[in-house]
Amino acid sequence: MAAPTIQTTHAVPEAARSRAVSVRWIISAREDLVWFVGSVASSYLLFGLYVAGVLPLFPMLLAWAVLVDAPHVFGTFSRTYFDREERRARKRLLWWSLLFFAVGPLMVLAGLALVFFFLAALWAYYHLVKQHYGFMVLYKKKNGDLAPADNALDRLFILIAMTYPFVAFVARDAGAMQRVPTPLAGVISHLSTALFVATVAITILWISRQAQRAIRRQPLDVPKYLLLAAAIPMHWVVLLTPMPQQPIAVVAILTVYHNLQYHRLIWFHNRKYAGGAEARERHGAAELISRRLLYYVAFGVLFGLWYQLPRRLVGEAYGQQSTLAQLAASFFWGYAFIHYHLDAKIWRVRRDPSVGKALRMD
Repeated sequence: MAAPTIQTTHAVPEAARSRAVSVRWIISAREDLVWFVGSVASSYLLFGLYVAGVLPLFPMLLAWAVLVDAPHVFGTFSRTYFDREERRARKRLLWWSLLFFAVGPLMVLAGLALVFFFLAALWAYYHLVKQHYGFMVLYKKKNGDLAPADNALDRLFILIAMTYPFVAFVARDAGAMQRVPTPLAGVISHLSTALFVATVAITILWISRQAQRAIRRQPLDVPKYLLLAAAIPMHWVVLLTPMPQQPIAVVAILTVYHNLQYHRLIWFHNRKYAGGAEARERHGAAELISRRLLYYVAFGVLFGLWYQLPRRLVGEAYGQQSTLAQLAASFFWGYAFIHYHLDAKIWRVRRDPSVGKALRMD
């Protein structure tokens, strides 16, 4: 999920200034603490089981990919391509996005497979970070935490603090370095050092700003703090702890938290499709998909089977490094790219009042 666009000028009401803390949730305290904050436990659980040798790599990856990750991609499609109203409103965005299916195969055929998969991995990680940033922005909007200085500082803090462990992991892991194009391999270590210094500096500045807010009796945004405390340390722990086949294992371990957050937000948003015949007329298949949780899960898993199994079967039959396997893998990356791209457009609360209404941001 990309960050919703927010106003950069916001006067905090005088009554709010007198409160020590601000605690407003997206759905409710229980739902948010379970799904948007507490679901980080799923990443720690996979991490612990895998590092302890209890959970084998490929069963973990396959179950995660088919049952959790691919359905969360389908969640985006449920509120875009399958929504009749959205297809009319975002016609150009949705149909032009289908060109992402051609990007990977064209790069593979051009001899740029390594570059393609490297860029795909970068976009995938950036997408994780941007979703956490997006949830942070929702909490900031909910809690009136929209001072320009805080907006800029919060953004820098989460982006830098979550970029460093990723770059440090790549610099230290031989398997990850093999996936880096040669011209970039020599600068990764220096970039890691620079990002570590930047992370220390921005963390000190961010903590100092929170202390200043407390001293000035400006309300402290508790949900934002809880989200950051869940997301940032988990990325550091998972990425900086050595483990077998780490470049592959961390994909599932890091992303399962992101998946569960997104599923809950999608299900909350898709409640707007409730309404019987009128909703069916307006939204088409989106109403059926979201009519019951069982339907949403079943459609998502069916999509997961289509999304994950064909490319894996091709890889097993012809070898993962064969041109045919790379073409299949790069084609199916198109689904993820569309998901990343659409997510950057469809959650803009200020620009799209219907999204703010569905998420009850007022």
